[in-house]
Amino acid sequence: MLSVAAGGLTFAALWVVYNSWRTQASTYLYIGLTVWLVSAVCWSFAQGWEFGVLYALCVPAILVWPFIASNQTQLPQPKNVPQPRGFDFSRGTVLGNIANYIVVLVVLLVVSVLVTLGICALLPFSIAGKLATATVMLPVLWGLIVYHYLATSHKIKVIGAYAALSAACVPILIFLPM
Repeated sequence: MLSVAAGGLTFAALWVVYNSWRTQASTYLYIGLTVWLVSAVCWSFAQGWEFGVLYALCVPAILVWPFIASNQTQLPQPKNVPQPRGFDFSRGTVLGNIANYIVVLVVLLVVSVLVTLGICALLPFSIAGKLATATVMLPVLWGLIVYHYLATSHKIKVIGAYAALSAACVPILIFLPM
């Protein structure tokens, strides 16, 4: 019974948030978010906190699609459509792409592993906690480092900075006991 009430509260919260968007009234938004939090608590009591959080997040994500479909509009074609770039297989472009590929998949991965292990070695956790933290932190840090590398125009300076950061982490890994 509590699951049905949680589902109803979830639908009501979604409807109130939709109305806040339609009328551009922030009061409805806050009411909708409050009702959604109450529905999350109801889902957690009804299904346990593991599944309750899952249902509280996923059910609104699925139920929002009819609201999106009811407001779908077709925009007119733009007057000036940009032309796609052609393929460029010149030697310089291919070698630059291969260099970026090697830097991203090898060099920056090694940098992110060293930095992650260096940071986790300084944490006051047990070895299992450090390993779990490193498992979560490594892909996030690698993604941020790769994004920074690909977004900058001074790639050599960035690689130098990351090499210095890696060099600072190596003594931590060598001399600090796990």
